[in-house]
Amino acid sequence: MHASVGEREGAFKVGILCRNEFGKEVRAVMAVTAEKDEKRFPTGIEFFDKQTGGFYPGFVMLLEEVGAGGKEFALSMIFRGAERHFKATYIAMSSSVSEVIRDSRLSFPEAPGERLRELEENVRIVSLEELYFESSIIPMSWFSSEKPSLKAFRKKESDILTELVKLCDEIEDGSLVFLDSMSDLVRLTRERISWNDLIDLIKGIRKLCVKRNVLMLSTLTRGMLDKGREEELMDQADGAIVFEWEVHKEGVTRWMYIRKLLGVLPVLEKKRISKYSIKIDPHEGFVISQLVRIV
Repeated sequence: MHASVGEREGAFKVGILCRNEFGKEVRAVMAVTAEKDEKRFPTGIEFFDKQTGGFYPGFVMLLEEVGAGGKEFALSMIFRGAERHFKATYIAMSSSVSEVIRDSRLSFPEAPGERLRELEENVRIVSLEELYFESSIIPMSWFSSEKPSLKAFRKKESDILTELVKLCDEIEDGSLVFLDSMSDLVRLTRERISWNDLIDLIKGIRKLCVKRNVLMLSTLTRGMLDKGREEELMDQADGAIVFEWEVHKEGVTRWMYIRKLLGVLPVLEKKRISKYSIKIDPHEGFVISQLVRIV
């Protein structure tokens, strides 16, 4: 099979040469419309959104050194997305719904009360903690109010990846999603799930996001994988944003830079922006304090 591509006024004509069941060559022409005004998701960080216009639908990995700001970035985006009436979903792999709400309140302790109410009322929070801890040494009483029962044992028959796929399949078109976290899923590859299944899952999630105009963010702790596997994970995503610490004489600085991000990285390179200095404000959340340009 061979293909040739022609473009005219925002549309693509794709010519496909193939053979039919009798071995005869057949040429078909397929028209594909290029979406000029594809949906974007503002981060809610005004300075960043003015430069980039926001994120396109897809799967974006937030690779962070511990405490460097990746989770706060995702939380801020979920908060601000809810304020803008985006459909938002928070999928917690190992935390309960109450823990998610508590952690969000403590992450930004001076945030306006209405912002926190937006999280509780307008963000769908789903927890998979019972499936996550089912085969661990943790007693059920530590994470569940349910007493051991036949019903509880039947729940264990469900595989955690299968449940995650079901959850993803329920996500509404145009939604903003935070999967907390990829680190939790990676830990399961040590015993309970295969590495290939995890990679296939991420590939599938990316396809789902693009098809349904969904943006999904997920955090991964830097250094918990060897370099090869970390790169393999990053390769599956539409975007990879790195959050790291720098220690210097004056103190410590958090930095954010973008390794790849479809539709955004070329804009930043054109403006010669290499990285951002960031802060976590108790009232505003994730804030960009300065940027570094390439001279």
